[in-house]
Amino acid sequence: MSVSVVIATFNHARLLTEAIESALRQTLDPVDVVVVDDGSTDDTPAVLAGYGTRVRVLRQPNRGLAAARNAGLAATRATYVAFLDADDVFAPTKLAEQVAVLERAPTVGWTYCDVLIETVATGATVTASERFGYRARALDGWLFPELIHGNFIPAIAPLVRRTVLDVVGGFDEGLTALEDWDLWLRLALSAEARYSPAVLATYRVQRGGMSEDRSRMDRNRFRVLDKLYRTRPAALEGLGSVGRRIIADTHNWLGKEAYAGGDWREARRRFTASVLTVPWQREAPMLLGLSLVRGGARAWTSGSGNGRR
Repeated sequence: MSVSVVIATFNHARLLTEAIESALRQTLDPVDVVVVDDGSTDDTPAVLAGYGTRVRVLRQPNRGLAAARNAGLAATRATYVAFLDADDVFAPTKLAEQVAVLERAPTVGWTYCDVLIETVATGATVTASERFGYRARALDGWLFPELIHGNFIPAIAPLVRRTVLDVVGGFDEGLTALEDWDLWLRLALSAEARYSPAVLATYRVQRGGMSEDRSRMDRNRFRVLDKLYRTRPAALEGLGSVGRRIIADTHNWLGKEAYAGGDWREARRRFTASVLTVPWQREAPMLLGLSLVRGGARAWTSGSGNGRR
C-alpha cells in the first residue's frame, strides 16, 4: 500500500509551505509528496529547494490547474492518490483515516471527508456539509444521481484508488473551472464512494478566486454536462425526467451562447435538440424561431449581395 499527494501550485510561494508541511506531517508514513510547479514566476522554486529530497518537484510551463494535477498524477503509481492545492491544508490524520476506509472496503473506489471552508478575506468558516446540505443528500454508494446537480465535494476531500483513476482518466485540461466536478462525475459512474463525516482538510477561498467568476463557472458547468451527454448519454437518460431536464437546460444555455455570438446554425441545433428533449418549454421554441428567422435573413442578405455582384 502506498499513498501520493499531488500538490499543484502557481505563484503561491507565500502559502505553499503550509500546504507541503500538512502533507509531510501526516500520521500515515510514508507519504509520497509530488509538487508540480506550473510555471511560477515568484519565489516558488526557492521554497521548494528548501525541502531537498523530502518532496518530488516537477516543473512545467504554465498550462493550468488540470494539466498540473495530471502531470503529478502521471509521475506516481501509488495505490491511493489525493490532491491538495497550494493554499489549502490537510489535517494530520486525513490520509490514515481515509486509507483505513478503503482498506476495509475493497469494492469502494474512493472516499471523501468533510472540509472546513475558510473565506480568507473575512475569516468566516463553514463546513462543506453545512454549505452543501449534506444531511439532505445521499453521500455513500453510487453518487452520480446526487452529483449531477452540482459539485458538493471539494477537490481536497477525496482519496482515490489509482486503479479507478486509471479507468476514468485524469482531469480535463480543456476546462478552466470545475475540472474536479467533471472527474468526480466520471468516478461516480465507475465506482462506489464512502463518506466520512470527520473534518480532515481546510479549503481556503481566496479573494478573486475562480469561484467568484460566475460566468466562467456557468460556462464550464454546461461544458461538463454537454461532454457527459455526448460520451455517456445513457447515464443522463437513465435519470428519467430529471435527466431530460438537465439535457434540455444544457442545450438551452449553449444555444443562447451561440445565439449571442451570431452562430445561428449552432443556435438552431441546440434549441431544436432542447425542444425535442423537453417539448413543453416557453423560451426554447421562441429562440428556435428567432434563430431560424435571423439565420434565414442573413442567408438571404448574403445571397442578394452575391446576386448584385
